Order: sequence, then structure tokens, then C-alpha cells
Amino acid sequence: MKIDLNEVVTIDFETYYDSKYSLRAKQYNTSSYIMDEKFQMHCCAIKIGKKKSKCYWGREAIEKALKAIDWSHHDLLAHNMFFDGAIAKWHLGITPRRRFCTVQMTRGLHSDMSKASLQNICDFYGIAGKIEGLEDVKGLRSESIPKEKRDKLMAYCNNDNEKCFEVFCKQIAVYPEEEVKLIDLTLSMFCDPVFVLDVQRAEKSLNFEMNERLKFVAISGTDEKTLKSTDKFVEFLAKLGVKAPKKVSKYNGQVTYALSETDPEFVALQDHDDIRVIRAVQGRLAAKSTMMETRAWRMLQAQETCGSLPVLLNYYGAKTGRWSGGNKMNFQNLPISTKDYPMAGELRKSILAPPGHVIMAPDSAQIEARVVAWVSGHAELLVRFRNKEDVYKWMASMIYGVPVEEIDDEQRFIGKIAVLGLGYGMGPKRFQTTLALGTMGPPMQLTLQECNKIVKLYRKINAPIVGFWGDCETVLDDMCRGGAGSFGPDGILEYEGTSIWLPNGMGLHYPGLRAIYDMDGRRTGFKYKSNGIDKHIYGGLLCENIVQALAGVVIRQEMLEVKEYYDTLKLRKNEVVKIATMTHDEIVSVVPERLAAKVLEKNLQIMRKPPKWAPNLPIWAAAEGGYAVNYSV
Repeated sequence: MKIDLNEVVTIDFETYYDSKYSLRAKQYNTSSYIMDEKFQMHCCAIKIGKKKSKCYWGREAIEKALKAIDWSHHDLLAHNMFFDGAIAKWHLGITPRRRFCTVQMTRGLHSDMSKASLQNICDFYGIAGKIEGLEDVKGLRSESIPKEKRDKLMAYCNNDNEKCFEVFCKQIAVYPEEEVKLIDLTLSMFCDPVFVLDVQRAEKSLNFEMNERLKFVAISGTDEKTLKSTDKFVEFLAKLGVKAPKKVSKYNGQVTYALSETDPEFVALQDHDDIRVIRAVQGRLAAKSTMMETRAWRMLQAQETCGSLPVLLNYYGAKTGRWSGGNKMNFQNLPISTKDYPMAGELRKSILAPPGHVIMAPDSAQIEARVVAWVSGHAELLVRFRNKEDVYKWMASMIYGVPVEEIDDEQRFIGKIAVLGLGYGMGPKRFQTTLALGTMGPPMQLTLQECNKIVKLYRKINAPIVGFWGDCETVLDDMCRGGAGSFGPDGILEYEGTSIWLPNGMGLHYPGLRAIYDMDGRRTGFKYKSNGIDKHIYGGLLCENIVQALAGVVIRQEMLEVKEYYDTLKLRKNEVVKIATMTHDEIVSVVPERLAAKVLEKNLQIMRKPPKWAPNLPIWAAAEGGYAVNYSV
């Protein structure tokens, strides 16, 4: 992808805010802030190519300047495109050829940077001259800002714009071309939204979640304020004769109370002999678990203000390159309906395609299990994947000692969790907890003895995977010593310093990587710095990082090929075809209904084709999916 810097337009908006109306206020996210009736553009700095940035004051002047540009031949650049690009599109109708964003590029290049502020990035690259202090115009409408403050604000805006362009020039010189395309695709999901909301269905979901929460709060024996407060809830438990469980924080190593839905000791209190304790725990979980309510409310708010559902995904939201949800209404973990919880999928089903269109969601099934088999050279498991065997049933058959054809649904589920969860060094206790918490499916209760047996069996019959953990451990040790080399199939993974480089040119970074030793000088593991906090890393965990990253590379390359195919389709008036979001291993598109069958077939064909860097990766039978007018399963 050729990028002519003279065709890059850099912009930066300064807008109205006050004590209650700002992006920091709880009731606002990016889309609701931009589309609020209070919204007002103070000024916008515009830099065309390498020319000096010029700042325009007031909407009329800004609109005139931006619409004078031929956007079919120009790209748009901003430090935070989710903000500046959305303003340009939603308020001024600006649709550029492509979009670039220095925040998103920083996420990819420096995933462990604690805060991707423009100041931090400038400091990292040694770019001097950024103006540090933003002129205080809180609560002032454009027409009320004195000339002196206006001039300082415009100077600040121009300076930020120049620095953004400088950062971009440094980043684009080293950024993989395919990843730049993916950033543009990600930004388009938000700036050019296509989803709409079934308001009645979303309101039904909101009311259900609210009533469920209030039901448990009402019988808890205390009020919602106490349930939400850690200190007050600890006191309440003490009155019931229960000592609140504690844990060591994985973030800072400090001892804290274990009172969340992911803390097994706390969840276990739901089996307490005292019904008052059970109701208190259920009340706490209900009072703190307001995510579904909040998300439904955010979606309703977006539909009302934007007329659509902008999807904000953070490119490189995870160390491994996976996207993460944002905008306070995460699209990455929308639940589906289950037998025990049929209402869980109502919010997902309230997401609609525009009239005459469908939502298509092909999924790369078992992609991580296939990747770990490939990267570890597990010949037997690879053959089973190639033969289209149900590897979950195979694993369950080994666990329970019965033929594959006799495995029931519950046994298969245990086999599934074993295949998906035990490939990265998980021990018996954690396996037991994972099953009990239902983090990968419905809650299951197994004894520690049963879990220990399953873990030992898994490691015995999957020795190549266990061997790859050892390879990863060796690599970590060599990285600590300043070594460089390659590993994995045909040396596909290269490492140097504290980084491991992937086939797409991106990396897994472990800054400050070092070995940890006990009092006797024996190595006990490794640590690295992430956002200023020490984190543990070991062979099994590095294996997990690598597998997730490689699976992500597969999906990313599939997304680009799907996008290229969409660009060839001939559309009728008011028709649209585009990737609207992605969820883990699912590429979610909006396509015209008349083309749905044809497009789905092509999508599956693309997603079943092994990547060039892994021709033996068995994914040709992995992709599956369908389409509907809503975002159903």
C-alpha cells in the first residue's frame, strides 16, 4: 500500500466541555459525547500533506476548509481517530480514502506503553516542542471564549497536529502494510457504522437484567450501597459470622479481598450452610454485575443519538494482537442464549442489519486448538483435525475410557475444556476452578482428584504440546541472556532482545524480561514489565501468547482477503457490504440479502484456506457460519 505523505490530511479538534459534559463523565462515551446536543466544535487544526498546520475557528470555517479537499484522493490522520474522525464524518460528512490513527499504531508497536497520550509518544520518539498545557476553556461556549484564550487554544491545536504528523512519519516507516489496512478497517467500523438496534428488544433485555439484579438485592438482607462497597460488605459478612476471603493481586502483589465473580473462594460461599450468607453473596454479585444493563443502555443511547450502533474496537487491545471492546459497550463478549439463561442472547439479537441486508458471521472453529497442534508438531492431533474428527469427543473418550460414539454431551464438554484449557500448562486446581466458575461454558463440579487425573492424562497423550512449553522456556532463558534465534515450524517465530516476531511483522514484547531465582540460586520463572507492573511469564504462558497471536494473524489475513473480495462486488443503490465488527475468531459482516448465499460461500472458502506461512495448518474444515437479519448465533 503506497502512502503519499502529501495526500495525508492531519486534523485535531478542540471541543466544548464542562464539569458534567465530558468524555470523563460516567454517563458519556465517545459516541454519546459527540452526538450530544451540547456538542460544539471550537476549532480544528488542518495540515494538508507536509504544509504547515492551519487552525480554523467555528463550525462554518471548519466545514468549508474540510469540504474543499478532494477526499477521494486524500487520507485522514488523527491522534485519536475515534474522536476526530467521528466528528468529521458524523457532523461534517467527511469520508476519506483511508484513515490512520497514531494511538492505534502505538498500540501495535508498543503494546506495553502505559498510556498512548501524544505527550508520552513524543517523549518515546524524542520529538521535542509539544506544548504541555491545554488552555482552560471548561464551560465556555465558542462565542464566549476571550480572544487571548482563543489564540492560545488554536496554537495548542496546531502544535498537537504537527506533532501527530511527526509521530506518524516515524511509525508508518516501520509499520507492516497489512496492519495499516487493518487499522483503517477497524476505524471504519466506528466512523461508518451500519448496525441498527431493535429498540423494543433492547429495552426488554435492559428491563430483564435490571429486574434480575433488583430481585437478588432485595433478598440480600442489606442495601445496594453496602453490597457495592468492599469495606461495608466485609463488615456485613462479619456480622453473619463469615470472614471475607482474601487473595494476592496479580497486578501489584498486594493482599486484597476476594469478592468478585472470578474469585472461587467467594463464589464457593454460595454453598454455605447459612441461607443468609448465600443471599448476601448473590446480592453482592448482582449489585456488582451491571455490565449487561449498562451495555443495553449504551446501545439504546447510541441508537437515539447516532441513529446506528458505532462499533469501537481497540486494535491491538491485547498483548497478543487481539482486538478488545471499547466505548463502554463491549461488542467482544455479547452473550448467547442458553438453556438455563434464555434471555442472555436478547441484546445480541437486538442488533440488526439495515433493511434489505443480513448479518453474516462465519467463525474459524477451534482455531487455537489447531494452531497449538501445528506449532508444537503434534502429528496425531493434526491428523485428527485433517480427518475432520471431533477432537473434543476424542479427548473425552480418552478421559472416560469409552468409545467416541458413546460420549454424551456432558463428557464432550469436559473433553472440550481439556483441549482448550490444558494446552498452556494449567494445573489441576486451576482446571477445577475454571470448570466451577463456568468461564468457558456451563459450571461443572469435579473433584480435585478427578481434575488431577485429567491433567496427567492430557499431558501424557499430548506430549508434543508439553514439549513446546519446554521450547518456550528455553527461548525465554535465551532472551534473558541477550540471545537471538528462531523456533517453531520451519523457524517461523524469530526472537531478539525481549521481542518475538510473528509472520505478519508484528511482535510479542516482554520489556524488562529477567529470570527469577530462589534463595538457593534455582530459577523459579521469569518476569517482565507491563504498564509498569511486574508480570510472570513461563513456558506454558508464552505458548498461550504465541498460539493466540498466531491464530490472530490467521484471522487478520482472512479479514483483509474478505475486504478485498467485498471491494469487487457490484452493489445497487443504498446497498452496502462491509466488515462491521469481529469477535475473537468470527468475522461479522453486513451484506445485501440478495447476495448472502454467494458471499457466505466465498467467506468460508477464504477462511478455510491455510496461510502461506503455514500451509500445513489444518483449517480447511474449520470455518462454519450463516446469516440472519439480526446478530443471532
